[in-house]
Amino acid sequence: MKILHYFVVGFLLVMAVSCSKRPDIAYIDKDKKAIVASDGKAFKKVLVQGAGKDVTFEGFSNDNRNAFIYFNRINPGFLVSEGFGLNKNYVLSLVPGKKYTVYIYLNPKDASAYPIRFKTDYNNKIVTEDEEEN
Repeated sequence: MKILHYFVVGFLLVMAVSCSKRPDIAYIDKDKKAIVASDGKAFKKVLVQGAGKDVTFEGFSNDNRNAFIYFNRINPGFLVSEGFGLNKNYVLSLVPGKKYTVYIYLNPKDASAYPIRFKTDYNNKIVTEDEEEN
């Protein structure tokens, strides 16, 4: 009877984990070449790791234009750090043939974040995780 109990509890746990889906906090828009907030609300903190860099974007405004972080151009409304300095005019340039992970923090003081993975091909086009699976 105890074995059956453990089996049922284990089965229910596996079902709960497999049915739960990561919330769609943000996505990569290949046409806009940007990280886009799904709900249209301003990003508070976003960390982009890849190509040997860790770049942190911290929003200092709740303006809805801060619901986008563009690649290859300046993102007003964010203080950006790569290393120790802060920069308002930082341009996040993607490197061809590299993998990236974007971590979206709902609260800047949170330790946990929602990851989004993508890569660039050798023509510097963005390839999302969904496209890799197909």
